Amino acid sequence: MSKRKQILHILGYLTLSGVVGAYFYFAGSLVRERSQERCQEVVVVVKDSLENPLIQAHEIANFLENNPLKMLGENFAEINMHVLEKEVESFASVRQCHAVRTINGTLRLEIVQHMPLFRVETHQGSFFVSREQFIIPMVNPYRLPVMVVSGDVPFDYPATYRGTVAPADTWLQQMSRMISYITDHIFWKEKVQSVSVANSRDILIIPEEKHPILKIGSLEQFEYKMDKLLEFYRVLVPHLGMEKYIAVDARFGNQLVCTRKEI
Repeated sequence: MSKRKQILHILGYLTLSGVVGAYFYFAGSLVRERSQERCQEVVVVVKDSLENPLIQAHEIANFLENNPLKMLGENFAEINMHVLEKEVESFASVRQCHAVRTINGTLRLEIVQHMPLFRVETHQGSFFVSREQFIIPMVNPYRLPVMVVSGDVPFDYPATYRGTVAPADTWLQQMSRMISYITDHIFWKEKVQSVSVANSRDILIIPEEKHPILKIGSLEQFEYKMDKLLEFYRVLVPHLGMEKYIAVDARFGNQLVCTRKEI
C-alpha cells in the first residue's frame, strides 16, 4: 500500500472516530437534558390485573394520596424508593412493588399481587389465603370468586391480620394443602363447591349438587380419603345414581359408608 493510501486510511479512521465520539457526546447530553430530577407524575401498573382483578391501579393511587410519603414535585434523590415499595406492599393484596424512575420524570410503580387460593369465613371476619399460605383481609370477593371454607373455623389471628400462616397453625396449613390438592385435581376441581367445618376434626366437602355431603372427618390423610370418595363417583354413581344418598363418609379406615335417604 502506498504512503498516500495509508494517510487516507488514517484520516478516514480519525474522521469516523470523531463522528462516533460526537454522536455519543451529544446523545448523552440530550439524555441529561431530558432527564428530570424531580418527579413529574406517578404511574401505577398492576401487572397481573387480568388474571387477578382484586385491586385496581386507581385504588393504589388513592392509597398513596393518603400516605405521608411525598412524591410529586419531589427530587428523586430525596424519595426513598425502598420505603415507598414497602408501603405499597402493605396494601391489600399487593405482594411486590418495584419502583422505577424514567428519564422523563415519571415514577413507575409495577405491582404484582398475592393470588388467593380460597376464602375463609371466620369469627374474626373474611380472609383470603394464597397458595403460599399468605393471609390477607378480604378484598372485594366478587372480583375473583374462589372456593369458600366456612363454619366453626379455628382462626387465632386479629381481624386486621395480614401475613403468613403461623408455623404453629397446623390446621390452616393442612387446609391450605387440601384446597391446593382439590384445585389441582382434574375431577375435584370441577366437583367441589365449598368446604364446611363442623369443628376442627369434622370437615364436610360440599359438591356442586349440594348432595350427597362428603365427610372426611379430620384433615389427616385427606388425599387418601378423597381417593376413597372418588370411588363413590367412579363405581356407585354410574350404577345406582347419587340421588339416593344424603352422605358419603370416608372417615372409617378403608371403608366407605354411604347413607341412603329415608323413604
